[in-house]
Amino acid sequence: MTKKSARKKALHIPDVPAGQKRILVRLPNWLGDVVMAAPSVAAIAAARPDAEIVAQVIAPFLPLAGMLPGVSRAIPTSRDKSAAQRRASVAALHAVAPDAAVVFPRSLRASLAPKRAGIAVRVGYGGAGRKRAFTHAVTGWKPYRRGHRSAWFGLLARAFGTQPAAPQTIDVAPALREAAAELLAGLGRAAERPLVVLEPGASYGPAKCWPAERFGELAKRLMAAGCDVATVGTDATRPVEQVVARAAGGGLLRTAGRTPDLGVLMGLLAGARLVISNDTGPMHLAAAVGAPVLALFGATDPVVSSPIGAGPRTLLYDPEPCSPCFLRECALPGHPCLQKIGVAWVERSARGLL
Repeated sequence: MTKKSARKKALHIPDVPAGQKRILVRLPNWLGDVVMAAPSVAAIAAARPDAEIVAQVIAPFLPLAGMLPGVSRAIPTSRDKSAAQRRASVAALHAVAPDAAVVFPRSLRASLAPKRAGIAVRVGYGGAGRKRAFTHAVTGWKPYRRGHRSAWFGLLARAFGTQPAAPQTIDVAPALREAAAELLAGLGRAAERPLVVLEPGASYGPAKCWPAERFGELAKRLMAAGCDVATVGTDATRPVEQVVARAAGGGLLRTAGRTPDLGVLMGLLAGARLVISNDTGPMHLAAAVGAPVLALFGATDPVVSSPIGAGPRTLLYDPEPCSPCFLRECALPGHPCLQKIGVAWVERSARGLL
């Protein structure tokens, strides 16, 4: 390796001078990534105690963004795909009037909006045309993508002279817990029974998903052992939830697509005695609100995306030679990395956490 190429690959984190009064943090567009960025947001807030921290995120994640430690308020962002959306984004940033912006997404669209709005200090990941969008670009970051995503996000916090804070439990308001309890009661929840929550889907794709029939068999066994079992997910999860319900044989509390917003989902997860999930957004959200989590990994890497939180967490992972592949759909017949995780193994682990 030449000295020139070595210099290119060395990590460089510029120092952001003190004195900001309002810092905009542009959060990622994936739910799990928002949770994994939370320690860095908290660290930036602690490093700049006199600054107001304004979180910007896509609209579905606003309830979570407003609850992150250190955040005073949350505002929506668009995907900035059209000229009208880009103008609206700049106008929204002018209305907030931050003197610094921290951009967690690596997309060029997310990087350009703070520059167009004339924000004086702009921190983000350099490279691929983005470096010119920032006044303080972190470079040489690629090797850090192989570690946990929270540490990679922490590179931006280090520009403020701080390290990512330890994971903190996100407090869920009593009203959100009550709304979740009312939803479950309407579906037949028996409040005296421990609640186990299952997330059988994954927005990223089916390569992350433990077989739905096995989720159903697990639900049947847990209900026979005296638990109430609820499924969660978006509207897109409903076909998978249907398979789970058939295999469970009745009694499943089906909430996929029924939580009116992310806040109510957080209330539901916070009230669970255990959450069993694929590597997906609700898994991270459950850990963030302090619920015990049993996470099932296959196509993705727990080194990169294991759940972080103050509560107990157990990971089940029996990789194949091709794991982790990070594909949206498994390229091999039978999806071997997740097929190897049997119902009995998950049930034993669940009983231990319960």
